[in-house]
Amino acid sequence: MNLKCLNFLLVFFLILPVVTLSSCGKKDNNPTTVTPTPAAPVIAAISPESGKPADVITINGTGFGTDKAKVKVLFESQEATTIVSVKDTEIKVNAPAGFSNQTVKVVVYIANVASNQKSFNYTDTSSPTISSANASCFYGSTVIIVGNNFSENKADNIVKFGEVEATVIAASKTSLTVIAPNLGSAATANITVNKLGMVSNARSIAVDADQNLVATYNWTSHTARAGVVYKTGQFNLFGSARRINVLDVTLNASNTLGIGFSTSNKSTVAMCNDYGAIVGINAGYFPMSGASDKDPYIRINSVKMQDGHLNVNPIFTNAALTINNNIASIRNITTGGRNQNPEAAAIPVAEAQNVIVCGPMLIKNGIIENLDMTNSHNSSSTARTALGLTADGKRLFMVVVDYNSGVTGLSTLNVAKILQALGAVNAMNFDGGGSSTMFVQGKGDNGRVSVNGSSMRAIRSVIYVK
Repeated sequence: MNLKCLNFLLVFFLILPVVTLSSCGKKDNNPTTVTPTPAAPVIAAISPESGKPADVITINGTGFGTDKAKVKVLFESQEATTIVSVKDTEIKVNAPAGFSNQTVKVVVYIANVASNQKSFNYTDTSSPTISSANASCFYGSTVIIVGNNFSENKADNIVKFGEVEATVIAASKTSLTVIAPNLGSAATANITVNKLGMVSNARSIAVDADQNLVATYNWTSHTARAGVVYKTGQFNLFGSARRINVLDVTLNASNTLGIGFSTSNKSTVAMCNDYGAIVGINAGYFPMSGASDKDPYIRINSVKMQDGHLNVNPIFTNAALTINNNIASIRNITTGGRNQNPEAAAIPVAEAQNVIVCGPMLIKNGIIENLDMTNSHNSSSTARTALGLTADGKRLFMVVVDYNSGVTGLSTLNVAKILQALGAVNAMNFDGGGSSTMFVQGKGDNGRVSVNGSSMRAIRSVIYVK
């Protein structure tokens, strides 16, 4: 390296620190400006918490400012188009359209900075409509109203039959289940649904005068024991004078339901006394005076007492009363043709310690069966014995209809209507005619309270409570 180059390098490295130190000490005349992020707005409360489109909604909180141009309020994804007023702690807006019967999230944006979320509930704004309902009703009956835009909240639906309010027991958007009120002597009523002030169209329903009379009748009553009530009444029903005997029984630890059986045939009263019963009725069919054999299958306390005949008309064998741990049920036997007793025999003992077959089935799941009224067994006006149950199987109605001493018997259809009016959800017919007998300990003729002849017929089976 020559001497010139060496001198140049020496001078450069001597000057460099001075330049560097001079630069570090120079004043910056153009500092960078940092803009602070504005605080997010906060929603404390919304008032009211529910409403309908176009209602004025007040949003209380902090950090809203006063410039409407910087305010945006979203109800879910729908922006409120009308900001009524803005204060730093309060915004008033009109709730936007597009929502009904739902809860949405509300967010406030101030200069595109979002707040926390609060909920707002849009009330139902769709008017209810009725498309169908039961053809008829009576006091206490269950009526299903079908339509649209009902509230799923029972309390929001006010159902009236004329001017009388009904009790709503179940509700969905398309169906209401109500208990019909007492409509007195009215033959028809217009059903309407008022949902949150919106009233539906009217739907006419007939009032079944006979069932209404049974449901509202002032029965002569006798309490045989707590939960065991004997009721009787004589009045015009289905166009003629009738005398109806009813046992209204609640099954519990004190009231036990049983089936009684005798191979030697005894009167209902004698058999009930044999079993220590407090009340009872005659039960199954049995051969008599050359009549065709139609003995039913019978099981008592898990033991088969009688097989029951084969080749029997199903009208006499399409129902079975079963008792399991003192809870009763009525089963509709739908297979087997003319050999339905074996189907009942196949019911496991674990499901029913006690079984007796009879028929016809009268009511199934609250609906009266389509009974063949061309068959004289169903259509004839005679004494009848029948039994109905509530849905839980813990309350039963045993009915005996008298047919002499100035009164007329009934068809199976009309007995079904009586049981339905009393509150039965499932019901079946038992042996009728001269066999029909009701026993109430200490009442009537040595316990016989029904009147179907001067003497009691010897029978083979009973249903009793002890």
